Amino acid sequence: MDLHALIRAEASPAEQQRALTEPVVTALVDAGVHRLIAPKRYGGAELGLPEWNREIQELSRSDASTGWTAMTTTISSSLAWYLPVDAADEVFGDPRALIAGTAAPLGKAVETDGGYLVTGRWGWGSAVTHCSWVIGGTLTPVGPRLAVYPRSDVTIHDTWHAAGLRATSSHDFSLENAFLPLRRAVWPIGVTPGIEGPITVFPYFSFLAAGVASVCLGAARRAIDEIEALAVSKTPQYATSRLAEQTGVQIELAVMEARLSSATAFLNDALSTTWDFALNGSPAPDPVKARLRLACSFAAGEATEVAQKAFAAGGGSSVFESSVLQRCLRDVHVAAQHTVVSRRMLETYSMLKLGLAPDMSRF
Repeated sequence: MDLHALIRAEASPAEQQRALTEPVVTALVDAGVHRLIAPKRYGGAELGLPEWNREIQELSRSDASTGWTAMTTTISSSLAWYLPVDAADEVFGDPRALIAGTAAPLGKAVETDGGYLVTGRWGWGSAVTHCSWVIGGTLTPVGPRLAVYPRSDVTIHDTWHAAGLRATSSHDFSLENAFLPLRRAVWPIGVTPGIEGPITVFPYFSFLAAGVASVCLGAARRAIDEIEALAVSKTPQYATSRLAEQTGVQIELAVMEARLSSATAFLNDALSTTWDFALNGSPAPDPVKARLRLACSFAAGEATEVAQKAFAAGGGSSVFESSVLQRCLRDVHVAAQHTVVSRRMLETYSMLKLGLAPDMSRF
């Protein structure tokens, strides 16, 4: 069974257990998905971000929770570029080790010999249950840092009872007086990376926005796949023709395709433009970064609308747990709730275009 067939077959049991199944996790690691953008030194593929974007979309098309898990573990693996080499060797030396976590600086660090003692609790710990190492954003005396902790230091709290993306295991996790050596804490902006590469020039906080948008697009694409398949087989109750033969459904399907294809093309174009700057070794200017974030938020919004339309077109067939349409609807709505693709990002783009000097520090 190929990877995508396995992901689709395991999607329902994964959702019920609120975690990816072991066969899927093993298959993802076997395929090197968790290291798609990591350095070759650590078994990574060093994939360009436009190609990575398409991979996440296709994985999410098979199952959004799997795509989300691949997205968060690959983004987390990008720390291998930024950490000092000795720390990266420690964390990423095992090519099968997974790493994920939360960037929000909710850990509080107190100085001690050789590093810090850290206490904190984080939400949205997607995939942490599968990981050997965990990232927890930490506020240190010298500023916020993305800090890496061994899984043995981390307590996971069973909090992920969610409407969608149920199999991502996005539980809360916490630390209590965990020792953090200085080498395992880095801020990926304005720092000399441990390993040079174009990815270290790319605007770091746009990683996540592009990843979340890609999950949304993949889930919406699956929704279109499902309504197309349903339309050719279903004749609604009290109707005399199949959905495929009804003008209203034909028009809705065309509109869905146009909206999703447009949003996908916009994101692909904006990401490629920003990546080109990174390939040339120069940071993208603010208008380019703002356009990318506009594309990310637009993609999430359009994907949500498309999934809603597909769900509605399916009628009563969509409401059952056996229908992938209802899972696509829930998954894309939860993914699109993430703050990095919120409609507030649209304000930033317009403010910049209108000369109003928005805060670009998180772009």
